[in-house]
Amino acid sequence: MPQLDRALGVLPTAAALQARRLEVIAGNIANASTPNYRARDVDFRQALREAGDDMRLAVTDPKHIESPEQLTQDALQYRVPLAPARDGNTVETHVEEAAYGDAAGRYLATLRFSEAVLSGMRKAYRGD
Repeated sequence: MPQLDRALGVLPTAAALQARRLEVIAGNIANASTPNYRARDVDFRQALREAGDDMRLAVTDPKHIESPEQLTQDALQYRVPLAPARDGNTVETHVEEAAYGDAAGRYLATLRFSEAVLSGMRKAYRGD
């Protein structure tokens, strides 16, 4: 399993962080009309940096790997709105939709990179 960890590197953690970011942005969109709701986002770079070099895929116990919520705990920040609503809501739907599209594309790219690495490993193992 350590070889798989080395081959995939940061990709499993990056995918988990991107998935968490999608959840946060979806929550913003869902609360677009909730008074006093403050839009949030995940600072992906900060979360990845805080995860450090000790990212591994091999897990022998559920407590050995942090959940995406734990990984993004310090990187979860409030958005600064361009024009906050009178009711205190800071969700700007057009900004959130653009952020969601960007995050979805990045998540898909991370999954495709992972798939390419695994495909290469399968080919090497089979001797193709």
